[in-house]
Amino acid sequence: MKCYDAHTHKIPYNHIGIYQSDAKYTASLFSVGVHPWQADVKSLSEIIPSLHHQNCRAIGEVGLDRLKGPSMEIQHAMLLSQLALANELQKPVIFHLVRAWDEFYALLKSKQQTPWIIHGFNSPKQFSRLLQTKVIFSLGPASLQNPRMHSILTQIPLNRVLFETDDTASDINQVYLDFSQATSTPLEEVYAQIEQNFLAIFGA
Repeated sequence: MKCYDAHTHKIPYNHIGIYQSDAKYTASLFSVGVHPWQADVKSLSEIIPSLHHQNCRAIGEVGLDRLKGPSMEIQHAMLLSQLALANELQKPVIFHLVRAWDEFYALLKSKQQTPWIIHGFNSPKQFSRLLQTKVIFSLGPASLQNPRMHSILTQIPLNRVLFETDDTASDINQVYLDFSQATSTPLEEVYAQIEQNFLAIFGA
């Protein structure tokens, strides 16, 4: 069965994945965006050509981070510009969020037109509120290794789940297996649903 990695910093070689590009075209599917940490040093002009490439399937990582990066005003302005591009180009958005949930929920109400993916979702306190939205939960090694996440894994609708390896050395196959074991969901069912989710969001 095929594995699908929704967010990886390594070019996939034995599975299908969305490679986090630095605005260079790749033979694999990729995403490109101005990360909140770089919102004061990178410009939209650096990524716009890549956004029009046929292999670019998402805008990201984008987002807000209160612990690192330039001021929230600068981050917010850059994020708004990228969300406008996402809506114009009808591309899903991969979010990096750190202690900026109130701002995210406000944007969700006013700006979401395409699928929004919370990459590396690992915030159990936000789960009940996020469940009332249409966001997609992308789970990686840290998500599945967090004991506080275990009680909610079975509550996430499987049709709103993606898997990722992010910048780790983890094997995406292991993420599938860990989720299957943690939720007592048959592995074949996990493979089939994640494939359906990935293709619906990112295309073939």
